[in-house]
Amino acid sequence: MGNNLHAASSQWASRPADERFWTLKDMTAACVASQQGSAVSRVKFGDLRAEPRAGELAIVGEKGNPARLTHYAFGQLAGSVGAPAGYLRELPTHVAAECLNVGFAKNEEANRLDRDLLFHKNGDLTLRACLSERYERVWDADVCRYLQGLDGWRNPAGRHIYGPSRPATAEDILPGQINIHEGDLIGPAGLYASDHDMFAFLVAPDRVIGHGADTLMRGIFVRNSEVGDSSLVFTFFLMQAVCGNHIVWGAQGVHEVRVRHTGQAPMRKALREFEAELRRYRDGAAEEEAGIIAAKTLILGSSKDEVLDALVKYAKTHSIPLSRQRLNEGYDTAEAHQDWYGNPRSLWANVAGLTHASQSIGFADDRSTVDRAAGKLMQMAF
Repeated sequence: MGNNLHAASSQWASRPADERFWTLKDMTAACVASQQGSAVSRVKFGDLRAEPRAGELAIVGEKGNPARLTHYAFGQLAGSVGAPAGYLRELPTHVAAECLNVGFAKNEEANRLDRDLLFHKNGDLTLRACLSERYERVWDADVCRYLQGLDGWRNPAGRHIYGPSRPATAEDILPGQINIHEGDLIGPAGLYASDHDMFAFLVAPDRVIGHGADTLMRGIFVRNSEVGDSSLVFTFFLMQAVCGNHIVWGAQGVHEVRVRHTGQAPMRKALREFEAELRRYRDGAAEEEAGIIAAKTLILGSSKDEVLDALVKYAKTHSIPLSRQRLNEGYDTAEAHQDWYGNPRSLWANVAGLTHASQSIGFADDRSTVDRAAGKLMQMAF
């Protein structure tokens, strides 16, 4: 077995009914409609002011058109002037507006910069985001369109929790599906979108690696936010199974492609890396399976010290950024989970132990660095 991933399960448990979708086609249509109902404006920060309007706080620009604020946009505005959003929300509307306006006036450096404003148009304007001039938006609709065009990928069935439901059919059951059987009640799951983010959980069930109990299936998580809540992130992994509440069981080889919403064409950059990963999967599945078998049978030493000596030497020779301390953590993790990874002195167990242990690293960039470095150790098997 391997590390268990809970990101998709957290989404499954928390999303309200109106943010859940049966198919990528449905989610794409919703995100396209949201994009078409949006307006983007670049304004000077110093031209903004807050006003109480009909008991609500509104933001007004140079042209005098008021816009209501989403909860998230209010937090961004408060943060841009250094005010605690939670405190401002407790104040009377006219007092909160005055506090924001004082902050706007005093922030001279910000007053010289443009702000990227994202509005929702539905008769009245609603401000969804207030971001810096360096922000480059990736639309959820564009991400969904791309995912919809992928061949052989689908969202796993999930148990009914909110919204519509139907009985599961044989076509809904994946090779690694557990806790869902034909006739069980399922609901929209694995695909979620709201006014501030989207999340997709997709698997490729038609091509698997291994046989019997060692079968592994490819999976991905995709996250994005149009309002600055997250980067565009693709998380790749191999997995043994997924249950009805979307816990991913026995995940191995977990790694991320993370693209911030800055610079030129972030969507294009992300898709280049994503497509390279898909080509590797499509063209290298047999090679990957052979590599896993070789890594499982390659014993690096007769003791822990011998194993670490071999790993440290290879990492140093091939400029792989893994310290002995980090490799020791990977070995200890593999040793603690021999029922998952097998012999802790094998190359496979140490690579799996490293990627397992890396999940406790707080910073995503550092975690991704360790995961990529662990993957390079697999070349020891060839």
